[in-house]
Amino acid sequence: MLLLACSGALSGCALLGKNEPLVPRYFAVSDEGPAVHPVNPHGPELRLGRIESWSHLRERLVTRDASHELFFHEARRWTERPEIYLRAALARTLFDERGLTESLGGHALTLDVQLVAFEELLAPHVARMQARMVLRNESVALLEESIVVEQPVATNPDGDEARSVADALSLALHTGAARIGDRVVQRLTAAVPAQQ
Repeated sequence: MLLLACSGALSGCALLGKNEPLVPRYFAVSDEGPAVHPVNPHGPELRLGRIESWSHLRERLVTRDASHELFFHEARRWTERPEIYLRAALARTLFDERGLTESLGGHALTLDVQLVAFEELLAPHVARMQARMVLRNESVALLEESIVVEQPVATNPDGDEARSVADALSLALHTGAARIGDRVVQRLTAAVPAQQ
């Protein structure tokens, strides 16, 4: 009888102690605005190859604390996987803004990028984007480099911390794509003599 009374009390606690339902918020990496017309619209050819991310970078936003422990936010999610945002930012940077010609095949140099980190750091409070880029031909890598961008998380006027983090991550991603674009253009212009 005592066991029955205890189980009834415990189930009553579960029924009466309802939590608020989890309603996820979805964020998208912002667009940088209208495309900039490149100075040289017919620059060297480049193929955008594999753009991948580490396995922990999916739809949920990631936070890393000082002990290198990762936290995944159930209520904060991206509308797309981060590597999709990175591919779009790289295409815009390389072909729309830097004036490279997009190659869809053939023997053009290929850029592969792996997104290593796309996360909020708690101390110091920054958004961090880290990517590993490889510019290669069919047989050798011509440029291998890691790009790291840390963007301070600004305080949003309405106090919405989640939005502030998403904004900082968006800015870090676009800054990282711009740095990758600059390095690729430097390498390509060094490899291709200027046409007169």
